[in-house]
Amino acid sequence: MRSVRPEIAEMLRDGLTNVQIARHLHAGPKTVAAARAALGMPPSKTGRPPEPSIAGSLAARSRDVGDGHREWTGAVNRGCPVMRIHGVRTTAYRAAWISVHGRPPVGYVAPGCGRPRCVAPAHMDDQLAREHHRRTYNAVFGGSR
Repeated sequence: MRSVRPEIAEMLRDGLTNVQIARHLHAGPKTVAAARAALGMPPSKTGRPPEPSIAGSLAARSRDVGDGHREWTGAVNRGCPVMRIHGVRTTAYRAAWISVHGRPPVGYVAPGCGRPRCVAPAHMDDQLAREHHRRTYNAVFGGSR
């Protein structure tokens, strides 16, 4: 077995990547990779870290304001909350809809609670939900709304 520098072995056991260790210790990434192999550890994962979930991204850019509402604190374009999902720009309303229903909405999405910039996933309505609410209202109260 090849001898491994103790500081490299310690950092590998702490879970650092080959690149992180190489930068910190001014060593070559191949040296760190060889140490990893000599210690019988699996290869370091490469590539970009996984993107946070849609729900996690929404939670990070909004705050709880009570009564089940979540106020958007992130970026806004022309008054509409916006964010990126897998590199694609979309409205936070659409992201909230997808996070709770697991499918794209039909038509535009808006908070059914009527509170501006509320991105609580349970409060989102798409075209089908609005039509359902309208039919239910008409069935209960009669007439059109």
